[in-house]
Amino acid sequence: MSRLQKRLGKARASRTPTPMTTDDEYESDTASVASNDSLWGNDPESVDVKGSGQDEIIETLDALAERKGSSTSGREELLKSFIRVASLKVVTEDMLAGRGEELITIFGRMVRSGRSDKEITLSSRAIALLAASIPEARSLPESVLPLLRQTISDGEGGTAIPELLQALASIAFFSPNISSQDLIPLMHFLQEIFESNGDIIGHDNDDAIVTSAIEAHGVLLSVCDDTQTPVQEVMPVLIENLSSSALSVRLAAGEVIALCYELFASTSTSDEEEEEEEEGEDSIGPQPYENIEHLTSILSSLSTTSTKKISKNSRREQHSLFRDILRTVSSHQPLPTQKLRFAKRQEIRIDSWEKLLRLKHLRRIFTHGLHVHLTSNPHVREVLELSTGLVENGSVGSSDEDEGMTSVERRNLQREMRRLREGRVRRDRRRAGEGRLISMFGEDDS
Repeated sequence: MSRLQKRLGKARASRTPTPMTTDDEYESDTASVASNDSLWGNDPESVDVKGSGQDEIIETLDALAERKGSSTSGREELLKSFIRVASLKVVTEDMLAGRGEELITIFGRMVRSGRSDKEITLSSRAIALLAASIPEARSLPESVLPLLRQTISDGEGGTAIPELLQALASIAFFSPNISSQDLIPLMHFLQEIFESNGDIIGHDNDDAIVTSAIEAHGVLLSVCDDTQTPVQEVMPVLIENLSSSALSVRLAAGEVIALCYELFASTSTSDEEEEEEEEGEDSIGPQPYENIEHLTSILSSLSTTSTKKISKNSRREQHSLFRDILRTVSSHQPLPTQKLRFAKRQEIRIDSWEKLLRLKHLRRIFTHGLHVHLTSNPHVREVLELSTGLVENGSVGSSDEDEGMTSVERRNLQREMRRLREGRVRRDRRRAGEGRLISMFGEDDS
């Protein structure tokens, strides 16, 4: 497993319920890697990735709209069906036959009046998928976002709250109708949750909620234009969370601290250059955190500490991450560049904390379907600063060999590539079902 794959959450020595797992995964604490059943809600061999998925989505929509006489378990299965398709396919308004707003309303209603935590969890996941697929839908920020915030504030949903937080972050992250000024109150809301250790919403000492709130705050911070004040406000709280007994909380807090220094360094450099041009002399601007010696001491300890309270793999993960964080905080060094291959002739270079946190958020949304959206979802490609030239079947760009093909030859080649890709997906899922660690994206070339 490459360092990048580990940071994306693909392997854990001990598994605790986190926002990166599905509701089914909460029910099993024995597997170090999620089974196919827990990821897809189906037998892996029955997952259909060949068609467009439109028929299944429309049928699911029709069934969810008929709430009268439906059972909780029945709605949960319908939600699993939608999540499976929306993870493996890029959902568009055309695919929804113009009924996107109706589907969003249905999912919002299921969050508000869900009969089980599982139903609320799955509804939240479905909302997060729609936010990343049709972010232009106005009902997402106008009606669903306030609903999610109110549901979280009321402490409703129990084990569903981490997913509610991720759905809230997805809407705010992707929606073109939300400005940076709109993000500030949401970041304050999230900060209050992890500052109070979950107590403000009636879930004190819930590590999954605290971790999810920190991760969501970091994702929103990565798209906020004016970061100086939010960074200075949140830094003391993040540093306090470095002392948490939960590994997931420490790792999440550390990553956002590194992001804060990265963002602050970029804005401070441009501001200082402007001031130097005006004043003709060097000036030292404000810093993210006043007591840098205190912070670097904590980070240094976390990058070297040895304790039997956590497993060997978890200890190695913590040491590796906090060494990189310490370099960013103490000497403004960027995250070491790593490459992730996700399609033929395509790879993404992860060379900043901002990009890493965004990619981790996408991983939580799409799980095993992330490679599909990295290839074909224009909204996902935009937030990761990938080129926007897309063609059918997920291939991007063209080679010299492609340019000499006839349309029939090109279609035949694309059909063969699709067949091979689907064969690999089925093979990987079968191996994952046997308990092996499988990389859906190929080996890391870094």
